[in-house]
Amino acid sequence: MRTEPVTCSGRSSTLTAEKDLSMGKKHPFDSLIEAISTASDPDALTAALSEFGERHGFPFFAYLRLDGSRWRAVSNYPSEWQDRYYRNNYGRIDPIVRAVKRGVHPFCWSLDDPVFETERAEVVAFRDEAIAHGIRAGFSIPIRVGFSHQAVLTFASSDTHCLNLAAMLDIVEAAAAAAMLHVAFSLPRMRWHQAVPSDLTSFERMCLRWVAEGKTMQDVADLLDAKYSTVRISIDKARDKLDAVTIQHATAVAIRLSLI
Repeated sequence: MRTEPVTCSGRSSTLTAEKDLSMGKKHPFDSLIEAISTASDPDALTAALSEFGERHGFPFFAYLRLDGSRWRAVSNYPSEWQDRYYRNNYGRIDPIVRAVKRGVHPFCWSLDDPVFETERAEVVAFRDEAIAHGIRAGFSIPIRVGFSHQAVLTFASSDTHCLNLAAMLDIVEAAAAAAMLHVAFSLPRMRWHQAVPSDLTSFERMCLRWVAEGKTMQDVADLLDAKYSTVRISIDKARDKLDAVTIQHATAVAIRLSLI
């Protein structure tokens, strides 16, 4: 299968990048990176991946460790497809996995590629079965995780039009988000299960994180595309849950408890 490297979205100049950041301009992967940074458990990570994928034309995602470690796979692919994939050990013939093992750059792919007509019968059968389950095209980000191991983050769709959107994504941001995701999924389980005197929602965590970065509540509302009142109420609730006196106290407590 031929794979196409994702075209960088045009921010080739350091000066341009600095200008974008100073103006607070958000880039496609910013929301995913921020959600990963504030995720409270694996479910929050999968929700962030699903939301990002849907926003960019990819209803499916899969994070796969290729070394068979504890967090071997996290995916929202159809459950029947996931069951068949592992039961039949399709990883040994999956052309996307083969491409990941050969390269290090994010790439687009399509199972409609004519090259499949020259593949072995079992690979063609795999291709046909994947398409039947709604997996036709996508965007994959290889992740080198050390000690000769690899992982991959893939976003996929039943529609090849998703590749037009993928071509606009920045490969540097994609690699950064995938690396952060891998680290988050690889953290000791104690991070996810530590006892804390609070039950902050993901939105409350996100608001507190932005406040900790020096943003005002109006700034946070603008960044999260939310109403000012929604942000204010969420921060007040977070402060109460943390038994904090001020917003600054709340962010300090949240940081100490590794909540943000």
